[in-house]
Amino acid sequence: MNRNRFLLFLFLLSLAVAGCAPSSPEPAADASASSASGPDAEALLQREQQRVTYLVEGDFDRLGEMLSSTLSYTHSNAALDSKDSFLGDLRSGQVVYRSMKHRDVGVRFVTPEVAILNGLTDASVTVGGQDQEVPLRFTIVYVVRDGEWLVEAWHSVRRPQA
Repeated sequence: MNRNRFLLFLFLLSLAVAGCAPSSPEPAADASASSASGPDAEALLQREQQRVTYLVEGDFDRLGEMLSSTLSYTHSNAALDSKDSFLGDLRSGQVVYRSMKHRDVGVRFVTPEVAILNGLTDASVTVGGQDQEVPLRFTIVYVVRDGEWLVEAWHSVRRPQA
């Protein structure tokens, strides 16, 4: 399957699954529970928090290690980045994440190696020298590659200010 078809598949899969989800996702009821052989939602939530920490603290080498080589990063303004272009904007200072605070994050395992996270976040970001406060609803697709959970896709939309 070529990259575009794979990304289209992931996008359509996330839309199908999101269409079955409540409009305000709740954290998974069993987020701290895991079977001996199944994926661990709590561990994935901790990994996502580590990704956010690297993003905000500017540790772009470690952040890059958490991103799939085929990353599709769709910003709330509909701009689309690859792994290289996303990290390039971060390293150049074109985009600076000052803070990102997730809440109401739900985790669903589509397969033992594909997880979808949905939630809300409040991002403080500087883009092109302009500070912005950006309330978002996001979808993240994590996939297992070589035994590690990697971000395959990020998609966010602005939500109304509270």
